[in-house]
Amino acid sequence: MISQKISEIFTVIEETAASCGRNVAEIKLIGVTKTKPIEMIREAFEAGLMDVGENYVEDFSDKYQQYHPEGLNYHFIGRLPTKKVRKVVGKSQLIHSVGSIKLAKKIDLVASEEEVCQDVLIQVNQGGELSKSGADSKSLEDLVAEIMQLSNIRVRGLMSIPPFHEPARPYFSELRNLRDTLQENLSIDLPYLSMGMSGDFVDAILEGSTHIRVGTSIFGQR
Repeated sequence: MISQKISEIFTVIEETAASCGRNVAEIKLIGVTKTKPIEMIREAFEAGLMDVGENYVEDFSDKYQQYHPEGLNYHFIGRLPTKKVRKVVGKSQLIHSVGSIKLAKKIDLVASEEEVCQDVLIQVNQGGELSKSGADSKSLEDLVAEIMQLSNIRVRGLMSIPPFHEPARPYFSELRNLRDTLQENLSIDLPYLSMGMSGDFVDAILEGSTHIRVGTSIFGQR
């Protein structure tokens, strides 16, 4: 039952935060609803889940239009083509997957037209995997500095998906260190780290994650 699974995950989040001296209020659980029907989102929201994440633009747009009660926040967490930016900007509380200046400029343009300021995270491709998008760690600072010059997009932190077949925790630690370096070098506040999924979110919290993206442990296998 979805409500029971959500309750169990909240308990784990609370226990993990307490074990490392973190404030549980700064850790957000995002239910990844990729391929899942509106009925599951409704059940999860009624069970206390306030944030859901979508990977595909069309699914994001459809679900947002069909079911968007007050208090439910949609996040876009997948690959965002520049030609589809308009369907997401102003609707996604946070876009987790900005990895290029081209995409950032398109988001900024649309946000300006919509008269909003869009919060985003910079996706970092830590493993250099061809199958994943995201900025290279070495060019990250230049990218963030360039985005900072845009008026209608605001960088709030970093996101990463570690290589699947390697221990995740060292990558979580590295992402936190990258964030800390950016804050110091660019004099910018980057409070968010989006890292950790169903199988490794405990380690992510221990390393400072503020947004964990959990699908399977809430909604079952796709």
